[in-house]
Amino acid sequence: MTGAGMLKVKPRNGLRGMGLTGWVLAALIGCASMGVVPLATVTAQAAEAVRDAASAARELQLEGARLQLQGRPDLAVKKYKESLALQPNPRLDSLVQQLETPENKQQSAPAAPAVVEQVAPPSPEPAAPPAEAVVVDQAAPGGPPAGQGQQATSASPPAAPVAIPPEPPVAERKPATPEEALIYAFTDWAIGLLPPPGHNKDVGLKTNRNYGVVPVDGGYEVRLEPCTLIMDEKNSVEFGPVVFRFKPQDADVLAVTVRLPDKAPVIEAGKPVAELTLGRQEISGVWDRRQMNFTRMDAKLGDLVLEDIAKTGRLSLKELALNGVAGKGEQDSWTEKMQAQADGLAFVGKEVDFKLAKIATQAEVNGANATRSYALRQSLQRGLNRMDQLPRPELKQLLADFDEYMQLLGAYTGSMSIQGLQSTSKGDVFSLESVELSGGLRKDAQAEKFVYHSKGALNNFAYAEGKTPEKTQPVATSLRHVGLVGEGAVKTPPPHLFADLFVAIEGMDKTPPEQSDAYLAKHGMQFVQKVLALIEGYSSEISLEDLRVVNAQPAPVTLDKAILSGGFTAGGGDGGTAHTRVHFSGFKGMAPEAGNMPESANVQLEVKKIPSLLKLVSSPAALAAGNMQQVQGELMINGMNALMTSGLTLSLTDSFVAFPATRLTLALMAVADQKAKYFSTGEMKLVVENPEEFLRIARSLSADPETEKTLATITALADRREENGKVADRIDAKVDGAGQVFINAKDVTAMFFPPPAQQQAPQQTPPPVQVK
Repeated sequence: MTGAGMLKVKPRNGLRGMGLTGWVLAALIGCASMGVVPLATVTAQAAEAVRDAASAARELQLEGARLQLQGRPDLAVKKYKESLALQPNPRLDSLVQQLETPENKQQSAPAAPAVVEQVAPPSPEPAAPPAEAVVVDQAAPGGPPAGQGQQATSASPPAAPVAIPPEPPVAERKPATPEEALIYAFTDWAIGLLPPPGHNKDVGLKTNRNYGVVPVDGGYEVRLEPCTLIMDEKNSVEFGPVVFRFKPQDADVLAVTVRLPDKAPVIEAGKPVAELTLGRQEISGVWDRRQMNFTRMDAKLGDLVLEDIAKTGRLSLKELALNGVAGKGEQDSWTEKMQAQADGLAFVGKEVDFKLAKIATQAEVNGANATRSYALRQSLQRGLNRMDQLPRPELKQLLADFDEYMQLLGAYTGSMSIQGLQSTSKGDVFSLESVELSGGLRKDAQAEKFVYHSKGALNNFAYAEGKTPEKTQPVATSLRHVGLVGEGAVKTPPPHLFADLFVAIEGMDKTPPEQSDAYLAKHGMQFVQKVLALIEGYSSEISLEDLRVVNAQPAPVTLDKAILSGGFTAGGGDGGTAHTRVHFSGFKGMAPEAGNMPESANVQLEVKKIPSLLKLVSSPAALAAGNMQQVQGELMINGMNALMTSGLTLSLTDSFVAFPATRLTLALMAVADQKAKYFSTGEMKLVVENPEEFLRIARSLSADPETEKTLATITALADRREENGKVADRIDAKVDGAGQVFINAKDVTAMFFPPPAQQQAPQQTPPPVQVK
């Protein structure tokens, strides 16, 4: 899930929108597992375990902190004492003594909540962890425990956000058995899917990366505590402890179950502001070290609730289910599939009521050479997580790995469905029956290209304003269908596309400073040319059907259908093409005068033999030198030459504008021709039905004198006749290579291109009269 539509809350100020919902759900999934398709989505795993005394003590401590924030110190002390009964905590004990004094009882309401200690769990019995696997406490002597650097202490108010300290280096692994080595490999991989917190990173995971592996109940256990999703310098979600249970299946296969805490507080500036509750959880999977991925994943989370401490809003989810499989096929091919579904999403606030019946999504990706693909993906994941820290040699290898992975990738498809959306806010009602989206990318090996397709549909949208004394006739809008279609193709990238880019970057380091701009312009243009040469074309279309706006002013609005489409093909030696279409029909309403608005229209434009824009600047050095006068000169000369020699053709077909009582139809074709007198030839056909009505509408819409002249010219040149019982003005115009203009078979060249005036002979000045 993305961050759109998330819930973010702040005490005393109520809800601040839906900003944190996605973060919390993503955190829930991200801390629990790392999905079957790690390059496309993150999914969850499941497990069963029991809460121990340390975990229960921590939850009681959090409950006490919430009560203290609400100004109820007596109940907070009670919860703190219950926590101390389960787990000793000197700092918490000191806070209880402060709150119990009469002086502090009166001042406890504004006091900062107690810091929740991250207590290391006791060693399970009867087996004890080996010496090398003991959990290392990263807290400095006398300082707050690990993972609590952003929380305020009970003796001081919350401080401004501070920089998050870097994670300590991971200690050298010393597994006692091959099984422990396998568990270390999995856990390090899982933790590594989210980077440590730090600057310039949107999301980070703060946890104990020097965890221990503990034998438990015939298997093994790893406990990650703290497990905090850091969203920025102020906001985080506490998911610790996350408990993994493992049962090795063979030397490389590991059965994994996960247990999340039943409650996860949302922290802002060191203070709990909301809480996520998990009612049910079943998370399990099978992980393969050879693939560095899950081969099977099943997760079900139920009765999820996210609520702010002030109880101004409540977000709930009845059930969240995720599952996926991954495996090898014939000839070492590989396939990965993932499905996810959320049912019963609802948000209730003081002024908002939102419900969503179902969200479902699925994805599938496949490719060749499974062994090599898995190794490359692991390398890419590691590199992308520390992209800003990579030295040059590792960056070079990362780009080379990306090139190779693109060669092995076969196809990707995905889809999403949203059903039953309803929302009420301040009397306004919004509803949407369904949204269906799908798309994918498929490699065509024979044609050596990737083919892209996408499709979408939005069905039965409705919005109605609430009725008020001031708004007795509120506007209501409905739209039956919106359709989206897209398709395109790109050539398979060459094997060393990005690796060659790095070679150019290395060359930049060896270039003298005074030549760096020219070097950058040259190689930058070369890389752009390579990328653009891969693009074969793209086209898309969006359509609307049955739009209705009731109580619109000055009149209700209806639109039966509207289409907007466009696209291009890069072409080869014959040049590229571009096309666009605008169409609508059944449009009524919003007319200042009856009959002045078109009911339907269609404009279909196509341009063929478009010259390559990359040829307009022949010398990259001119760009590098910043000589704009030279660049403009090159653009003009090369552009004119390209246009004149390309045979560029513009055509307008099946185009019309129809009013209730008149209609204009237009067809046009123009061709660039360097041999023609005016460097082009063309033809045009124009028909105006009921021309007097058309003239009336045109004059009412524009009082420009030039418009009147144009209308008068059309009327004068048109051939008026009766067609199908209607009066119609027809103009058939043509411009030939010799520069002659014909309208309705009459030569009217002189009207548009007057001949030069004949020069008169200069008058002879008579000689002066001589006086005798």
